[in-house]
Amino acid sequence: MVPCIEAILSKGRPKIRAMLKAKDMYSLKHMLNQFKTHVWSVTEYHNGALVMAQPTQLQRIDKMQRWYLHELDVSDTEAFVEHNFAPPSLRRRIGMLGFLHKRKLQICHPAMVKEFEFAPVQEGRFNTSTFESQWATVTTHSKLYNNSLYMYILMYNRLPQEIVDLPSVSTFQKKLTELAKARADQGQTNWRCSYKDCKEVVDYFYS
Repeated sequence: MVPCIEAILSKGRPKIRAMLKAKDMYSLKHMLNQFKTHVWSVTEYHNGALVMAQPTQLQRIDKMQRWYLHELDVSDTEAFVEHNFAPPSLRRRIGMLGFLHKRKLQICHPAMVKEFEFAPVQEGRFNTSTFESQWATVTTHSKLYNNSLYMYILMYNRLPQEIVDLPSVSTFQKKLTELAKARADQGQTNWRCSYKDCKEVVDYFYS
């Protein structure tokens, strides 16, 4: 995945340098909107594949966005709370969970519906829309499993019922974003780790 991330950075950095040259001419809101338009389209196009990359490599994309915010003299917390400008890692995680919600609503390609089947309803489940996680078939490849869509399935399976029952992907992702934003607004330093793994999801919603 390193060449893929290098390609993303090589496309994103020149765009950022060009935008920063005009930072004295535009408002903060306008500069952030420019980033959303010209850089997020580059960094998020490969999100479905980037889940397989190592966290240390993915942090380089987050670092590129923080560099932009630093040059605009605004914190990532303020940018998120005031301007809905979330870190790439958080947007990626919410996006992947949104993809699974799209499958839950059966508004995706039929091949995806067939590939990701619902698990039998059992007592003690966090919600009634759980997917087969294939965890039982994993033996020596847990590291690859953790860097795959199946890890997001484990997280989706642990979301509260009222969230997985939301009627559209947009409302689902908006709800997850609002919850993370509330944590940031309250000064919780771990808001950047929202939906990072199963433990984080369980601790947040059920502790």
